[in-house]
Amino acid sequence: MMKKRFELASKSEVLSPFRKELRQLLGQAGWEKKSTEGILLAVDEALTNIIRHAYGGQPGTIVVLFEDDPAKTEIILEDLGKKFDPTTVPPPELPRQKPGGLGVHFIKTIMDRLVYDEAFKEGNRLHMIKLKSKNPKGEEVL
Repeated sequence: MMKKRFELASKSEVLSPFRKELRQLLGQAGWEKKSTEGILLAVDEALTNIIRHAYGGQPGTIVVLFEDDPAKTEIILEDLGKKFDPTTVPPPELPRQKPGGLGVHFIKTIMDRLVYDEAFKEGNRLHMIKLKSKNPKGEEVL
């Protein structure tokens, strides 16, 4: 089991150096390039949403917990911003009439499971889970 904790300022300038570190961790966890890029995109979208919407561009802290085991990689994002449960967002109508608004859709499409922690007292805690193996029917194997 591999675990790592990050504390990020809610500023877009921190995303690029963080992505670099996360890319290394995903490589160590055994993800191939295509899956790594997908996971990075999902995490980037979620972090951007926290910076823009939960904190509204104001200063704040985002805690990122990376946990990897033989069955899955889990990335947990915690913030103390405005509450928002992305798991309740309906699928977007495509094609889009206006740009934007696809971040949550990308996250849900890329990750195997999203769990929003309702019990998290202040702010938000989102578990983003990518399973390492599925059976031939595409079902999860844990």
